[in-house]
Amino acid sequence: MRIAVLCHGTVLQPTLEALYSQNLLVGLGVPENMPEVNISLEQTAKKAGIPFIRLPASGLADQLGPWLQQIKADVVCTMGFPEKIPASLLDLPSFGFFNLHGGALPRYRGPDPVFWQIKDRQPSGAITIHRLAPKLDTGGVAHLEAVPIGPDDTYGLHLQRLGAVLPRVLIEFIQRLVIHGHKLPLVEQSAAEAQYQARPTDKDLAVDWAKSAAEIKALVKACNPRYLGASLLLKGIPLRLLQVTKGEDHESNHEFSPGTILEATSANGIRVACGQGETLFLDIIYAEDGFYSGCQLVKLFGLKAGEQMTSILVEDPNY
Repeated sequence: MRIAVLCHGTVLQPTLEALYSQNLLVGLGVPENMPEVNISLEQTAKKAGIPFIRLPASGLADQLGPWLQQIKADVVCTMGFPEKIPASLLDLPSFGFFNLHGGALPRYRGPDPVFWQIKDRQPSGAITIHRLAPKLDTGGVAHLEAVPIGPDDTYGLHLQRLGAVLPRVLIEFIQRLVIHGHKLPLVEQSAAEAQYQARPTDKDLAVDWAKSAAEIKALVKACNPRYLGASLLLKGIPLRLLQVTKGEDHESNHEFSPGTILEATSANGIRVACGQGETLFLDIIYAEDGFYSGCQLVKLFGLKAGEQMTSILVEDPNY
């Protein structure tokens, strides 16, 4: 079996090494417009003598088609590759194209399922291997591997969990493809359960202090580090929130409107009121000039209890 891989991101390097170690990898392609992210993949491929190509977003078919014919790939696997494969190429390899989607299908179609699964507080994500079809993330499913999302897993941690499972999942899929060939069993996706989740907008990334502590914490984890944290405003200055801890529940919490700073000390940091009478400690915050603990931010901004944390959603209704 001759396998070409189109991918993006160094988290996939162990998977590529697993394919190479079994003499399965015959070509590697990455997006042309992201050279700094994929430079280590290029170096590894060239060192191993694996044909390598940078693929442009414009004119992809003109570049990819001849290259696949040249390397004689039996199947192409895409992993985090940001460009849509032209429909005219999907049947060019003997066994077609298969995508390794970083989320559960059909519930989490779209370009960033990791974000949405963590934000939605799902207990697990998934690696779904499905055949590429002209419409994004709609092809028949060859395999779905559930991957747990721990209670404190951030976007980055879950991505590492996916990367750790991926080599085994892909090798097992290839073994099944070798056995079944064109008769590989595929499960049709349920149209009733299908949902397309678009890439998060600025509005999706903004903290809404009226939400519960659990909802805000889930958003913060989903934004760390992929989106540099969940966005908020403090004294009109945009900040990014990277880690929070739930505060103790007290009846008095219900007296304060969401976003009110209830505590601001150099010893304990910043505690803010949120929805349902709950509170959150702001543990790690990112500003343009660096990363800060809540305790540091108290001194930097001269914060006092009673001041208000503002949501970008309130400050700018166009978000």
